[in-house]
Amino acid sequence: MRKIICLILMLCLLPLGALAETEDVLPETLKVKETIETQKLTGSVYVNTAYPHTVNAEVDAALAEVLDEMRQRAMPSLPKKAGNTKEGAYLDVQPSVYRTGSSWMSFLSTAIIRDNRKQTYVDFDARAYDMATGKRLSLHDVLGDETGWRIVGQAVREQLAAYFPQEQADAVRLDALSDPAALEFAGFTMNTAYLQLHYRADKLYADKNTLMHVRVPYSDLAGHLTEEAVRQTDNSMRKLIALTYDDGPVVGRTMRVVRALRAGGANATFFIVGERIHYCPNEVMLAHDAGFSVASHNWQHIYKSQNRGKVIAFRDKLNAELYKYIGIGVSIMRAPGGHEQIFIDEDVHLPLIHWSTISKSKNNKVADPAAEARRLAKGAKDGDIILLHDIYTGTDKMAETLPGLLADAGFLCVTVEEMFAAKGLALLPNEVYWDTRGNDSKH
Repeated sequence: MRKIICLILMLCLLPLGALAETEDVLPETLKVKETIETQKLTGSVYVNTAYPHTVNAEVDAALAEVLDEMRQRAMPSLPKKAGNTKEGAYLDVQPSVYRTGSSWMSFLSTAIIRDNRKQTYVDFDARAYDMATGKRLSLHDVLGDETGWRIVGQAVREQLAAYFPQEQADAVRLDALSDPAALEFAGFTMNTAYLQLHYRADKLYADKNTLMHVRVPYSDLAGHLTEEAVRQTDNSMRKLIALTYDDGPVVGRTMRVVRALRAGGANATFFIVGERIHYCPNEVMLAHDAGFSVASHNWQHIYKSQNRGKVIAFRDKLNAELYKYIGIGVSIMRAPGGHEQIFIDEDVHLPLIHWSTISKSKNNKVADPAAEARRLAKGAKDGDIILLHDIYTGTDKMAETLPGLLADAGFLCVTVEEMFAAKGLALLPNEVYWDTRGNDSKH
């Protein structure tokens, strides 16, 4: 009943444009793909640089220059030899791509070094463009009045201060970063639901080798956007879909999934098992720093009554582990096996994300990744939540083709939270969600 009331209220609050029919084809200005160039050095050390290809050659050239500069800055920090020569050491220089409206495209480019299952280096660049003109956007193109700047500054202060809750942020630097004058130079991106600002964690927390993301919903900025930003943040015509990956992190394969998704212009949600984090924390850090969502798949992958009396302790244990590496806890959860009732009964106090479509596999393997990608894309519907497993062999290969097939069908691949926010739907604690279509018959 709570979900029905919420849906009714949110529909009443949506602008008229939100009721428009979705488009089955992405405009040329929103199409993107990346090609990855690999350089093999001695000692099992690899350098991967991903270059975007868009409708605007000038933007492509500007981004290529940025990526090459990031790679050169990172090269001196590469090890001469991988700590584990079988797994290798990697420098990945790659953008995550975000799109909104009819022609605004953003790029969160990261340079990340990983060696011996540790993340040893991180750098980033964030920028947004109007792909129709090639103009690089500033926050002045987005925020229309002083109130909008204050809202963003307050969000920066609150969200950055909430990172690494066991530590104290540098107060002087926090004041500086949230000052309106500093916001003019902050790296930002824009997706279908949020204005996002990005920062290095070591700006506020000593020796933290990760990124921090500040997300301001467009709904919070209603009435304070420029006229063009109002138009470009209307995504009511877009078909959105959430790719979700369970049971990780997994050494190497999670990295390959993230890399392939970014190359296809896709973002995703990783529902991780807490007790697996210590095996490969760098995989979790990579997903987070790339701007993907890291969510809970419980501390242990156990079912139903096996969790009795442990729900809150497991949730808190997982968050405590995440605080060590990415500085923030989870905001949504997927119950192992999709068995949500025990988590509702014991008040896990997180939205519970089920799925509307699941990838087929057998014996922990996707036998024909290309065929399975085609099947999923053919049956995809606006608002779907697709369940995949980065722990399964073949899922990384499927990630090489699935985003492109979905883009060809007019979909943008987004995180679960982004999709619900873009649809104007709240995610409530202890409620179960299969998709954004509100099919309460499934509850």
